[in-house]
Amino acid sequence: MGLNLTNINQRPYIKDGRGSVKKKQDEDASKSAAQTEREEQAKGDARSRGLSYVEHEAPKYQEIKPEQWQQMYTRPASRQSDGGAAASHEQAKPVHAAGTPQTRSSNINIAQILKDFRNTASAIATPDDLMEEVNGYLSLIDSQVRKDNPNVKLIKSNLKNASSILDGFISTTLNKDSKVVENWVDALFLQQIDFKYNEEDINPQFLVKFPEGSTDKTKKTKETADEQTPVTETPAVEEQPEQITVKIPQDKELKSLFIQSKKLAYANEPKKAIETFQKALQRADEVGDTETKSKIYYEIGQIYDNHDHLPQALKSYDLSIKTTSDNNVKTKAHYSMAQIYDDANKIEPALDHYFVSVSYGGESDNLAAQSTSLTRIGNIFSDMYEQNAFEYFGVANDLVSETDNAKVKGFVAASTGRAYEKFGEPQEALKSYSNAVKNYTEAESPLKVAQYYVSAADIMIDYNSMDKARGLLKKAQKFAQKTEDSNLINEINDRLSQIA
Repeated sequence: MGLNLTNINQRPYIKDGRGSVKKKQDEDASKSAAQTEREEQAKGDARSRGLSYVEHEAPKYQEIKPEQWQQMYTRPASRQSDGGAAASHEQAKPVHAAGTPQTRSSNINIAQILKDFRNTASAIATPDDLMEEVNGYLSLIDSQVRKDNPNVKLIKSNLKNASSILDGFISTTLNKDSKVVENWVDALFLQQIDFKYNEEDINPQFLVKFPEGSTDKTKKTKETADEQTPVTETPAVEEQPEQITVKIPQDKELKSLFIQSKKLAYANEPKKAIETFQKALQRADEVGDTETKSKIYYEIGQIYDNHDHLPQALKSYDLSIKTTSDNNVKTKAHYSMAQIYDDANKIEPALDHYFVSVSYGGESDNLAAQSTSLTRIGNIFSDMYEQNAFEYFGVANDLVSETDNAKVKGFVAASTGRAYEKFGEPQEALKSYSNAVKNYTEAESPLKVAQYYVSAADIMIDYNSMDKARGLLKKAQKFAQKTEDSNLINEINDRLSQIA
């Protein structure tokens, strides 16, 4: 679906070849007044916690004409081959008792694994906020297993992520480390798994047995839960503003509708999710809960955004901003709008929304969110070979250094390294990549660690320092093997063989 947006200057996408890149010779002469003003703003007060790059008004470029919400279901979404309509079948059909003993089979269908995983989460009374995170990973698996050629690597990775969440909850509850769920998943990976979803294909030898009534614990827990239990938004990737925590609505009906809608969204049922969110909007109006109403608009925007219905997403984010007084919500909504324009290569509105996101992030003292938006701004100017990109990277680094958010620190350092490479400064790029590796290691992100070891190794290869390159690639290989990313592993092996 194309964006019906104002036609503005777009950033030039230039193939980033290895080696030095000539800086623009006419850089200083060609700077516009607007660019100079932005540089001065960054230099002037960028070191303060509450950055205020722009006035707190909704930026322009809201020239969107979203169609009726229900129309999103009349055409497939471009990000998913199944149109986002795959249902989540949590109840598998019963298995008839076998009349005679059978030879043990190592075959198991992914549908059975998903069902048992959900039952496990219910049996241990997983809190709502953690269950939402688990369902987020399971919904990604659901979308894969219904494809003709499921991505096995993604399925396994998301199962591991979901299992770590449950083990974390068990460890906290028992006050001792537990990897019972992760070990169960690892054992399943040793079997012959059919990754093509078929809920009728059940191997009774692998059924997880639960004590009678154990799966009702979650229901009982919900009924007695404190009304102040937080609902946490977990970003899909680390390059997102910090998590937004909001209180579950006090009104019981609104609370129920909100949670039900979130679960439907995580279960990859966008139509039902939006229909339920609409009911929640009506209830929010009835009880005068404008903050929950704003959160609902944001969640609807996320659904549209995830299914590439971008005008509708922009409109929903805009309504969320206009409805709330919560600066954290405004920070993330403006950031989400900025990303839509950024991905569409619409630079002026993208920058405006990033700047406003930085401003609101300053008011809420959200340093990680400010750093993320500033880094995105730096990336835009870096892609246009504008030297002032480093002003924004510098400010982002100063702010994030005051936090313990290792992932955002890694994102800032990695982006800075890529910019130094573009500007032909390999020594500075290596320093930044070293910082990225350090922070991503602390954040336990082996994929990112491996990627930036490779980036550093490529610089060494360009400068014919083969011994150093080999050492960096060996380190990259070590971390890549933890990710099951076969493409990255093969890429590293190829590089090693070339310089052997």
